[in-house]
Formats: sequence, structure tokens, C-alpha cells
Amino acid sequence: MKGTLTSALLFLSTTAAISLPGNTPSPDTYGKKRPCSQAEIALATGIHLNINGQYGEYNGTLKVEKVETKHAGDAAAFNNAKGQLQSDIQAGMNIRLFNQQIAPAGNPAIPGLAQYQAAQETEKNLAAGLTGSYAVDKAAIASLKTDIKNGIQLNERNLKAAVSQCDFTLKFPPANEQGV
Repeated sequence: MKGTLTSALLFLSTTAAISLPGNTPSPDTYGKKRPCSQAEIALATGIHLNINGQYGEYNGTLKVEKVETKHAGDAAAFNNAKGQLQSDIQAGMNIRLFNQQIAPAGNPAIPGLAQYQAAQETEKNLAAGLTGSYAVDKAAIASLKTDIKNGIQLNERNLKAAVSQCDFTLKFPPANEQGV
């Protein structure tokens, strides 16, 4: 996660040169919308990082499920998988909090980020309650998978909302969709 944040900060620092006064193209260059501000670009980047992290959470949930069904009773494997899932969820919460802090006032993504915050609390509680017994955890695992998929969709909408008032022409690489 540290490498991802470092990459994001490096990306954000390189966008500064693009946004210097006197270097801003006319609105006609971008069609009907103005160019995105640095803050909007930073927010979009942060939301994209959250989406990538959510795929890690989903795959982590699958790993917990696999350990519980294929290696029942292996406490070390379960604790490792659960701990990694909890770490991934916490990393996502940290990025979301950062996104909320840097979101420009009035940005259309702000309400969606608040929805995502509530969803993350639910995911955190579900992951914390995992016991290592599939019979006990089956419903929580199913809920985690559904909640994470719904969170990805919410953040895809948040990403669009974050740059809906400006021309955002940067294309992100595809998210890691393995397992989804």
C-alpha cells in the first residue's frame, strides 16, 4: 500500500506542471467543460486507488472462504487470510479518508464517499467477526462479497462524479478484476 500511495503522490506531483497558470488551454480545447483542477485529479486518482484496493478485498474474502472450506481447522492459514483481509479493508479506509479530506468543496463525489464510509464500517465489522468455521462464517462471507462488489460499483460512480464538472481525459489502467 505504501508503494501505491507513493505512486499516487508522484503522479499528483507531475500533474502540477500541467496545471500551471498560463499553461491552461482555452475552454474550447476541451469542449464544453473546463479542465479539471489538481484537486479534482487528485480525488479521481484516490478513488481509482480505492477501486483497485477493493479488488484486493474481494480476493482476500475469496482466500478466507477457500481456507475455511479447503483447509478447515488450519488456524494459522485462517488467521493469516483474515489478517490480510482486515489489513486490505483498513488500507481502503485510509485512502477513502484521504479522499474525503482532499475533495474540493461541493464536489459531486462527496455524498458517495460518505456512503462508502458507512459500507466500509460494515465490511470491517464483518471481517472482524469471522471465526474460522465456514458453517458460522458462510453468511458473513457472502455478505462481504456482495458488499465489496456493490462498493466497487459505488466508487465507479464516485469516480465519474468527481470529474463530472470538468474535462477529465486521463485514462486509468484497468483495475485488477481477477476473481470478480
